[in-house]
Amino acid sequence: MIDVRNFLLTATRHLSRPARSSLSEHCNGNAPHRMRSWSCWTTFGRLECDTVYWSAELPWESELHETSVADGSCWGQPFRYREIAHVIIPRTFLEEPWSADGTFTQWEHEQDIEGLSKALDLEGINHNLLQFCLELKLY
Repeated sequence: MIDVRNFLLTATRHLSRPARSSLSEHCNGNAPHRMRSWSCWTTFGRLECDTVYWSAELPWESELHETSVADGSCWGQPFRYREIAHVIIPRTFLEEPWSADGTFTQWEHEQDIEGLSKALDLEGINHNLLQFCLELKLY
């Protein structure tokens, strides 16, 4: 059985900030970026019902309890590790931080999924490294 907690711990430790960040050519502002990572996930229950995926930053290490992601964490609500069916970590993600001056800022971030894949291999965690993302698929 795959240890979802260990997968998330390894990902959180490795992806503590974007590998690269650049301002989009379409913005007229320069609000600082705030996000350190991005992920999406679903549970077996949601796959059976309506295939909803949630998306947010990876949880902080302190939010990864023994049996679940903490309530009120970056993921917003508790998720038991045994219920998680699929986690996707994209190579790139966009962030549009709010700006009080009304300007538009869009950051393009890149995550080091190749480095994460190597770290997961060292931990013996099976995963898929694809062109656009790294995934943990448990079905």
